[in-house]
Amino acid sequence: MNHRQATTLWSTLLVEELVRHGAGLFCVSPGSRSTPLTIAIARNPKARFRMFPDERSAGFYALGYARATGMPAVLVCTSGTAVANYLPAVVEASADARPMIVLSTDRPFELLEAGANQTIRQQDIFGSYTRWSMQLPAPESGTPLASLLTTVAHAVRSSTGSPAGPVHLNVPFREPLIPEAPDLGDPWVDPVREWLGSDRPWTRFDRPSKAASPSGIEVLREIVATASNPLFVAGNLERPADAEAVQALADSLGVPLFADLTSGVRMSCRCEPWQLAFYSEEFSDRYRPDVVIHFGGMLIGKQPAGAIRRWKPRHHVVVREQPDRFGHDHNVTLAIEAAPAAVAAALEGCRQPGGTPKAGEFFAAAARTIEAEACAMEMPVNEVSAARIASALLGEGQGLFVSNSMPARDMDLFAAPSATAPVRTALNRGVSGIDGITSTAAGFSAGLGKPVLLLIGDISFLHDLNALSLLRHEWNRVVVVVLNNGGGGIFSFLPVSGERDVFEECFATPQELDLRAAAETFGLPYANPRTNRDFSDCISSALEAGRSMLVEVSCTREENVALHRRLKSSIAAAAGLIR
Repeated sequence: MNHRQATTLWSTLLVEELVRHGAGLFCVSPGSRSTPLTIAIARNPKARFRMFPDERSAGFYALGYARATGMPAVLVCTSGTAVANYLPAVVEASADARPMIVLSTDRPFELLEAGANQTIRQQDIFGSYTRWSMQLPAPESGTPLASLLTTVAHAVRSSTGSPAGPVHLNVPFREPLIPEAPDLGDPWVDPVREWLGSDRPWTRFDRPSKAASPSGIEVLREIVATASNPLFVAGNLERPADAEAVQALADSLGVPLFADLTSGVRMSCRCEPWQLAFYSEEFSDRYRPDVVIHFGGMLIGKQPAGAIRRWKPRHHVVVREQPDRFGHDHNVTLAIEAAPAAVAAALEGCRQPGGTPKAGEFFAAAARTIEAEACAMEMPVNEVSAARIASALLGEGQGLFVSNSMPARDMDLFAAPSATAPVRTALNRGVSGIDGITSTAAGFSAGLGKPVLLLIGDISFLHDLNALSLLRHEWNRVVVVVLNNGGGGIFSFLPVSGERDVFEECFATPQELDLRAAAETFGLPYANPRTNRDFSDCISSALEAGRSMLVEVSCTREENVALHRRLKSSIAAAAGLIR
């Protein structure tokens, strides 16, 4: 084959094997060097693709898709700084164990470090943040096609393994880049001819769930069985099955469950918001578990970690599938590397139900306090009521995506779910950045195939403004609720807020973004409800219509700090009702 035919066949096979392994959504950014791959994707009838002018946005979109589906989307870009723009999303995917495949196209060997335009060192550009990276050769008939197919299979396997994460394949192409139909009668094709006529992957593999060792389960069952006052904690859990299993275990054993918003359990109406109890240091000092079993990853709030430091429980056990070291306080006494669902199933029946703190009166009193002080229908909509009302309006089959900083904390504390089944919830809590949030929510909606409500602050919204261009597509139905308090609200809760001479300019970073104009620019409906009733009606209508919309909640940082302090004081006082 000539060069153009070899490049065309190489690209076609690469794309086809990805599709056969289930990595069939391609997030493609325009460019010249990536022409062979882009055309191969567009001409493959089984491939789904979207074009992204901004590679950074594409990376976060792929991350959101992975959060919803557990499968990698494939990022495709040209050479140069294009690939560097994926780094923030790659870092988040790596830290939070989410699959992702990057196909960066590159100049061939003879153009590297020779003054060629748009050429940088792309090989291993993501460093330790990938699960695997590989420099492919430029397509030529001397390279066995089977080696390309096994490379693709290993890329998918590495991305979806344990821990899941990003994989980078750097793919050099020589000019000319325009495709030419290959001669399939060429001997080069013979080893893969049968594969071409089938629909199966070249290399198949399974993804077994990690089970704990029998000895580890035996030890853990004894720990839970002999505990006088156990506590379960559900942190960031990757799969809905894990969340359901941990909730079911807590219910069957009668053990309190502190369920973080990232767990997938917090948005279940079966789950009590123990976060509110930990508002009270008096309660966390009075309620002293001797055993803490932590399922999954990190928590949003700092209160549980602070309480565990004071409690010094006899056993602090962490159950998570990833092998990475976990526990920044270095107080974990037993680490079990296994799927939380498998461990939860193995713990069933290990103790008689009982010993759960009686907290019904407290939860009822806390709910009354929140409703009276923040959520009365005639009151102005505020950051607390926006989180609480929106969470209660989400129905089964809809998704919730929450930005970092104050939106994550408000939703974690004040959510009041009404759906009988947990709402699919996602956050970028791997490294808790505020970049790419709207893009991730759009990808999350595409993966779920359902409408998603996004709760986001004004600075995070501004950081990813161009992602609004994604929301008019039928795959991406996102109701964007922007808490516009004129700056970074979380800094008002930190000690630096007392440095008045530098606080506003250097930390609060106030902005004067016109959200109505932004919505008009990107062709989205806009609303700015003033009361909680108006906000409730607006969100209900938008979710029922299943369309993208921009909803601005106008508030101030000063009022938000005062409201949070009043609520904390009132709820902490009510914690004395827990017996």
